[in-house]
Amino acid sequence: MILIYSVYLLLSALVVFLIFYSSLSKLIKATALTATVLLGVVTQEHYSSQLGKPIEEYPPGGFVYVHHVSAGDAITLWVWIEEKGHRLYIFPYSQDTAQKLEEAKEKGEEGIPQEGSFEPQGDSKSDPGLVLDDWRGPSTERTKSNDT
Repeated sequence: MILIYSVYLLLSALVVFLIFYSSLSKLIKATALTATVLLGVVTQEHYSSQLGKPIEEYPPGGFVYVHHVSAGDAITLWVWIEEKGHRLYIFPYSQDTAQKLEEAKEKGEEGIPQEGSFEPQGDSKSDPGLVLDDWRGPSTERTKSNDT
């Protein structure tokens, strides 16, 4: 968000410079100012509407299972990814995936966190298969324990 505001401020400074110091026609100056203001409003509205919205794809790479909800023809999955933190994903419902996620939920309630990943299956047109295993902690902790 800060990057968006920084770029917008630089663009606004350029437009202010254009308005005060350029010998261009007033029509071009007014158009540039209007376009800059509209760009800022549209960008802010778009960004605000996307905050908290689930990502419509399977989680990439490895993740730690937090929670899921199967509703209708979709599964909403809350995961923790070491590099990115907490993320919310939504993808098409699959009986096999829903069953594995239920198992991960039960193990999590028993105090055994689960890590997983979606692996492509033999048929590239089918949904990727979910692979789950007991989570052994962040990779930095695993590296430290392997070094000793």
